[in-house]
Amino acid sequence: MKIKAAVLFLLALGAANVFGIKPEKAKIQKVTVYLQGAHLYYSEQVNLVPGNNEFIFENISAAIVAATLQASAKGGTLMEIKHQIRYKERKPVVKQYGAAIAMVMDSLEENEYSIQAADNHLSVLAQEKKMLLNNRLIRGDSPKDSLPLLRESMAFTREKLNEILEQELKWNRHKDKLNKEKNRLTLRHQELELLQNGDYNEDGLAAIPIQQVVATVYAEQAGLAQVNFNYFVQNANWIPNYDLIASSSTNQIQLKYFAHVSQTSGLNWSQANLTLSTSNPMERNIKPALATWYLGFQEYRKFKSLSMSNSAMPMQAATLNTKKPTQTDDVKMEDYAEAKDMAEYINITENLIRTEYEIRLKYEIESDGKAHKVMIREQNIPMTLAFAAVPKVCSDAFLMGRVSGWEDLGILPGAARIYFDNGYVGETFLNNQSTTDTLDLNLGKDKSIVMTRKKIKEKNKVKTFENERIETRSIELIIRNTKSVAVEMNLEDQIPVAMNTNEIKVTLLDADGASLDESTGFLSWNLKMGAKETKKIVFTYEIRYPKNKVVYGL
Repeated sequence: MKIKAAVLFLLALGAANVFGIKPEKAKIQKVTVYLQGAHLYYSEQVNLVPGNNEFIFENISAAIVAATLQASAKGGTLMEIKHQIRYKERKPVVKQYGAAIAMVMDSLEENEYSIQAADNHLSVLAQEKKMLLNNRLIRGDSPKDSLPLLRESMAFTREKLNEILEQELKWNRHKDKLNKEKNRLTLRHQELELLQNGDYNEDGLAAIPIQQVVATVYAEQAGLAQVNFNYFVQNANWIPNYDLIASSSTNQIQLKYFAHVSQTSGLNWSQANLTLSTSNPMERNIKPALATWYLGFQEYRKFKSLSMSNSAMPMQAATLNTKKPTQTDDVKMEDYAEAKDMAEYINITENLIRTEYEIRLKYEIESDGKAHKVMIREQNIPMTLAFAAVPKVCSDAFLMGRVSGWEDLGILPGAARIYFDNGYVGETFLNNQSTTDTLDLNLGKDKSIVMTRKKIKEKNKVKTFENERIETRSIELIIRNTKSVAVEMNLEDQIPVAMNTNEIKVTLLDADGASLDESTGFLSWNLKMGAKETKKIVFTYEIRYPKNKVVYGL
């Protein structure tokens, strides 16, 4: 009896597999979000019977890239994994729509005839109007023209033209009504065709495709198994974002690293483990190849120089050695339980081509395309404060935070909000593509450092010789520190650089203490200014070039 019962039980299980498999709603366990795209991971426990077992999982994104579907099984042998689309089963068509479709088609045919008739009337009226306006009497070409005859012709023309225009308006209105009726009949015909074909579901709406993953697992004996599968979707991304919090009283800046995560995969990521990856599967990950580089002669052509102007987004002023009260000053704070630092919830994994931030907190990322702010980490970085200015371009001084060893931070390019001494300064952009070992952060303008730049006319001279012209120019810079504290400043200016060094010679005659980069012509001064101190800098350069040529760019 026991053997017979076991056989009947196995037959019942086999029959269940033959006559229909009930789809299971799989739950997203983990999501890895890339700079563009995401990987969704599932893990489902299943019951196995001896032989082949087929399982159908739903709650699959419509944005699935089917070619990326991967799977594994524990407790059984994975035979096959595939993606398929199922449509909700249609109800049998109990009503025949053939007669209604034929009636709509007849109405559409009559409508077309009526539209053609309206077009014919409008065409006749257009010809009448053309003939009327081309009449010789109206154009004044008749040899028997007279004033009474012209008046009579104009009165006739006015009467007939008003009549024609009135008829045209009437038929155009009629044609508009016919076109609206045609659109209504066309939509009705399409609806009836869908109903006739059963393409509407029981709710009266067009059938929605249901994404499914089908796994086939082989088992030698009955038991439990774990089916794991994952796939890639394109409709997701994360954008790095930063908060930079600095203070004039410390030599550190706090960097808060955020990710703005958004997705439109069609599924809400509810209570899933989130991992952020710095790689981008959507990029072309193929090493480029070089092509042969050919050189040849090209005829030299003169061209006019273009003047380009740079503009900068203004920032609010930032001031050294000032302390603003925070919102908690003079307020009694309650004792709160000590919270864990965000770093304790994040595992950082680095390899040769990417960094991954595994966040051990549950997030709700809805499929709405909106940015969800996720904290990655925060870090205190050594920083020195100094001012920098380029008076040739802007007369303002900028407070700069200089961070050394920034390449060890592993940051990506992204926008950063700047806070200085508890006040919001503005925004900047962190760029990890720089080849320098110092990261310069713009902390805002400071109006308390006043600068002027002007040419010294009495020192600007032009001398002409037999074959050569020499121009001498002097520039005066005046910097005034109105602060009550000493400051350090990096001041920048420039002299021109000759493109044709055989015929154009540029020489710095007086640098007034500046360092010169000969390849760029950039001048820089590292100034230490006391409180209320004013400095004057004068630099002079000369340009030599052939007398019979015009130098552009001066």
